[in-house]
Amino acid sequence: MDRIIDREQQKNIDIENFVITHGKALLNYIYSLMKHWEMAEDIYQETLIAAYIGYDSFEHRSSFKNWLFKIALNKCKDEWKRQKVKYRYLEEKMDVIEQNEVQDETEKMVLEKVLHENLIKKINELPSRYQQSLLLYYFYDCSMKDISQRTSMPLSTVKTHLKRGKERLRRKVVGIY
Repeated sequence: MDRIIDREQQKNIDIENFVITHGKALLNYIYSLMKHWEMAEDIYQETLIAAYIGYDSFEHRSSFKNWLFKIALNKCKDEWKRQKVKYRYLEEKMDVIEQNEVQDETEKMVLEKVLHENLIKKINELPSRYQQSLLLYYFYDCSMKDISQRTSMPLSTVKTHLKRGKERLRRKVVGIY
């Protein structure tokens, strides 16, 4: 029984002495590996807990300091692995999101093209006096004044053709849109 108490006391003394003499150096070592202060503090505490729990496996083949620094290094490696897995998971998620966006964009383009084609078909079913004004206004972004100049029609006639053409077109495209 005394031997168990001595071992526990020795463990507490070794770890306490280490923290007093080398604790800051261990923390700085972990920080130099991780480059993130809060993460370094977490790994520092994990290292001390692991050392306390695994003290019985310490074989005294090297110094206690080297043993603790090796535990710290292994804890850092574990964290890097976790980060790598998390990063890979996030990359895969981003790929899925990007693929969905591309698919959504492709679907949108196809739908717009189909609607555009259907709209042109319906415009072509209108009398020719309305077709020209509607196509120039909506598909070639011409102003009413530009249409008037291009077609040599009075501005009032262009306005009338656009109004009547839109009314007739509206009746034809109700089912499409």
